[in-house]
Amino acid sequence: MENKEVTGDSQHGFTKGKSCLTNLVAFCDGVTVSVDKGRAADVIYLDLCKAFDTVSHNILVSKLETHGFDGWTTRWIRNWLDSHTQRVVINGSMSKWRMVTSGIPQGSVLGPALFNIFVGDMDSGIEHTLSKFADDTKLCGGVDTLEGRDAIQRDLDRLERLGKEWIESSPEEKKDLGVLIDEKLNMSQQCARAAQKANCVLGCIKRGVTSRSREVILPLYSGLMRPHLEYCVQLWGPQYRRDMELLEQVQRRPRS
Repeated sequence: MENKEVTGDSQHGFTKGKSCLTNLVAFCDGVTVSVDKGRAADVIYLDLCKAFDTVSHNILVSKLETHGFDGWTTRWIRNWLDSHTQRVVINGSMSKWRMVTSGIPQGSVLGPALFNIFVGDMDSGIEHTLSKFADDTKLCGGVDTLEGRDAIQRDLDRLERLGKEWIESSPEEKKDLGVLIDEKLNMSQQCARAAQKANCVLGCIKRGVTSRSREVILPLYSGLMRPHLEYCVQLWGPQYRRDMELLEQVQRRPRS
């Protein structure tokens, strides 16, 4: 199989050289540009976790052909997809075995690559900023003008994945790759959350480990506590003195 670039720049999941951090930094950079200009911006969070479980194999193979994959490769993938069967069991009664005509087997090595190919053309025709990490998708656009609001609605209509579900407004998004950012782009809530998690882990270590030697505590601190303080910290690093003091206090606790 040839190495082909079939995903847009907005995809950061299952992509070499990209990560949760690159997704968050790139997206928030675009949002802050709008905010610095005094423009109101809406961020819409979409979860496509069900999309790849129901996609038709025919549609997926068609996309592979559109991207220029040769006939041998597409036939091989088609045979792999069509080689699965399933049945339903209810109260001991079993249905007949049926061929699986949609979805990708969970936990497969090939699944992430096919997922990126499937969602790679989501950016086509989108007027505003679209950012993806696997199935977590964010759409951002200025809404301080009627034209901006109409444009972001057109983008949602193009995505065609929301159905009739109502989009609710929230002052914070707790599922944005594990980082809390409020409506004013303030990172204090994330600092407090990271400190709380780190304190909980440290408490478990102190209650569960009798030794206080450096050789025992340091590896536990580095492996279990520090990840909560360092995950995507390049994005949410404390800006206010109170947040800095809170995190410094947490880091001093292992020495006490």
